Amino acid sequence: MNVYQKTLLAGVMGTLLATQTGCQGSLGTDMPQAGTAPRFALLEQEPSGSRGVLEVRSDLEDRETPDQWSEIVLVGRIGSIEGETWDPNRAAFVVVDRSYVEPAQTHDSPQHDADNCPFCRANRKKAFASSALVEILDADGQIPAMHAGRLLGVDEGQTVVLQGQGRIDALGNLAVRATGVYLPGEGAGN
Repeated sequence: MNVYQKTLLAGVMGTLLATQTGCQGSLGTDMPQAGTAPRFALLEQEPSGSRGVLEVRSDLEDRETPDQWSEIVLVGRIGSIEGETWDPNRAAFVVVDRSYVEPAQTHDSPQHDADNCPFCRANRKKAFASSALVEILDADGQIPAMHAGRLLGVDEGQTVVLQGQGRIDALGNLAVRATGVYLPGEGAGN
């Protein structure tokens, strides 16, 4: 893992942890049982107006105040470009735009400097823009202290439609607070 990748991973995980613990400094001890997804979060029908990560990011960046929470409906594929997809201790994960495809590795020589290669830098920039950090909120507006995959019954690579709020955070990440989740082709509760 190069310096850029380590910095990106640290920033993403730091943002996820900072937004969870805030001033409280603790996740608490009330852990829901595996597979007991809160029914309010699972939608029976796909919300209208869903847009991909790149489109939502562009819309928010074009606003006068991109750091303010705005209502969104986002569709994405669960997975991380680099690093971890899931926060193991709470309902938070990463999604990528469905159009994003991992670039082929064409620079296998030991002399290649990925940090200074213009093609590698362009690919990293596209990868960053294609991802969103997602937090699932319960009825009280809290992030359940449980792995989101177990909570919602989803796996990496699965498409999800998220209804809630989005913004561009101080680090330039697309941050999403999802209050509703639709699982295409599965229906609520599956």
